[in-house]
Amino acid sequence: MNHLLLVLAVAVAGFAGGGQIADGYAGGAALWAIAAAAVGAAAVGQLTARHRSLTLPANALGLLALLFTLHRLMPVPDGLLDALLHTGARLLTSATPIPPRVDTLALPVAATWIAVAVSGALARGRRPGTAALAPVMLAAAMLALAGPRRHPGYLLTAILVAALVLLLALTRAPRTVHRRPRAARPGTTIVLATVLAAGAGLLTPVLLRNTTSTPPDLRTMVLPPVQAEDQVHPLSLLGRWQAHPEQPLLAIDSNRPVVLRWAVLPDFDGTSWQPAPSYLAAGGDRAPRRPAVAAEPVRAKVAVMGLTGGWLPVPDGLDRVSGVSIAIDEESGGVVVPDGLRPGQSYEVEAAVPTPTTEQLVTAQLPVSAALDDYRALPPGNTGPIFSLALDAAGDGLPFQQATALAGWLKRNFRYDPSAPGGSGYPSIVRFLTATPQLGGGRGTSEQFAAAYAVLARALGIPARVVVGFGAKAARQGSAITVVTAGDARAWPEIYLEPVGWIPMDVTAPRATGDPLTHTAPPPAPSAAATALPQAAVPEIPDAETPDGGGSGVTWRYLALLPALAAGLPGLIVALRLRLSRRRRAGTDELSRLRGAWAELLDAARLAGIRVEPHWTVGATVAAVSTAVATVPEPHLVTAVNRTWYAARPDADGAGPAVAQATALAHGVRRNASRLRRLVWWLDPRPLWW
Repeated sequence: MNHLLLVLAVAVAGFAGGGQIADGYAGGAALWAIAAAAVGAAAVGQLTARHRSLTLPANALGLLALLFTLHRLMPVPDGLLDALLHTGARLLTSATPIPPRVDTLALPVAATWIAVAVSGALARGRRPGTAALAPVMLAAAMLALAGPRRHPGYLLTAILVAALVLLLALTRAPRTVHRRPRAARPGTTIVLATVLAAGAGLLTPVLLRNTTSTPPDLRTMVLPPVQAEDQVHPLSLLGRWQAHPEQPLLAIDSNRPVVLRWAVLPDFDGTSWQPAPSYLAAGGDRAPRRPAVAAEPVRAKVAVMGLTGGWLPVPDGLDRVSGVSIAIDEESGGVVVPDGLRPGQSYEVEAAVPTPTTEQLVTAQLPVSAALDDYRALPPGNTGPIFSLALDAAGDGLPFQQATALAGWLKRNFRYDPSAPGGSGYPSIVRFLTATPQLGGGRGTSEQFAAAYAVLARALGIPARVVVGFGAKAARQGSAITVVTAGDARAWPEIYLEPVGWIPMDVTAPRATGDPLTHTAPPPAPSAAATALPQAAVPEIPDAETPDGGGSGVTWRYLALLPALAAGLPGLIVALRLRLSRRRRAGTDELSRLRGAWAELLDAARLAGIRVEPHWTVGATVAAVSTAVATVPEPHLVTAVNRTWYAARPDADGAGPAVAQATALAHGVRRNASRLRRLVWWLDPRPLWW
């Protein structure tokens, strides 16, 4: 009993240590995989306890079998070998929550298996107390890899401590012949305790001098593998789309009109606004957030029609994406599809769109975090009167009052003109804000309005960025599907205020009048309704399916099916074996029944361990089987089988008695088999492919 408790303590300690990283993965698949590694390593150690030479190969085979199973459940396009070779890099270059795939799980799973195997071996060795070191080191390593956690791992830590206490209580050091004198033990203990206490007192302040309450994230020290692909700049596409506003881009089936953020442009270099250069592979389930404002749930199915590129249109407050593999820039929230969008592709999104109240907006304050300084920075260049214009337009007041005044100033003094020259750098913004209409000033596209507002807001010290996306539309009467066309694309600015977060600002001015070039209507505001395409142009939106290479569709439910499959597999094998046997016996004629009875006899001989070679004649086979069961060979059976299988014209005469003889001989083989062979007779799956 103590031995079984010891094995259980080792397995639980390994599970609790390796599970310290599981909270960083999307879903519960990681925890189940780590649990499988801990249980598997403990079971292998128990089975090979008396055969030490088999311990290493058995652990290697067991670990490879587990990784192969994970690969079958959570495959990656490059295969298992590539996943194992690059598991560390894939883990550290994935955004949290990490997508649960074999390439991101191989490292913690292998580490858990090895730690449990080592702990079990040490528990049976000369220093059993050292068995506690492996789970502790495993927990420390997993915590370092996990980085900033979404939730404190109090429960797993408590389980780890309890398992270690049980482990140490059950371990007993073997008796030794040579012992130190009893009088020397207290003195040694006092000296050792004094040295350890002094060392801890001296080293602890030094080691903790530069630490913070938030643990470091190792992912910030490596280069993300997903780079933004070369494609047309999203702001440049706005002008092209306005030339053909009827072009269908997306079809949406949602529970409410929703604004989709397509490309987030956080970086301004004075010439243009740029998206994040690289992204981290991410799981479909995003980290749960605790917004300071109320949020409205949004669920939508999106079908891609004419939209291309790498960015994925998603609502603000994204919680979940399924149907596509994604990568994300955690700082800006930009989402990309590594393989790019293609017509006919579909996916599902769930989000909690923030809906702050007027009081929350009015009382919001500028952030003090240095992490947002890049969103306030303006690069050197010909800024012209931008700073003075910002101060005059915004006036005095709280940050949101200034931001609202700035938006109102743009709407009153400038007009939307889709034919205006493009550009979002300093020259275009200064021309838009200061030049006469004859020189291209005073009128601009949504690109100029968004870029000018973001620059003016940064001049006031308000963090700002530009977003390109698609405004909300009302669904066509009698249909839940909304078609998003090129005319719905627009750019808008966003500002950041505490504690609300990023706030989209509507700065679209009325369209210009009296100009023959401004015949196209401006892009709709988020709450405006637009005319949908005809019925024939609206596609059916299929349910999103997770691609083979994605990690977003695998959840703990799939791994939870493993015990059910393991329990149902024996029953399935028995059912298939009985079905095969009945089909052989129920032939359409005497010849087919004889062939089936002969096949049953050969299978019985193999299952009973009787040596039957494929090149033997029918007579030699019948003689070997009859001798094994101590009966006389039936010559009629030999003749009938030879006539059935090898005659030019098979004859059914005598087939009936031969079937009875073959069946009786097969039953005799089974009766004379060992007890173990009879016990697993119908559980053996080999006859299904013999």
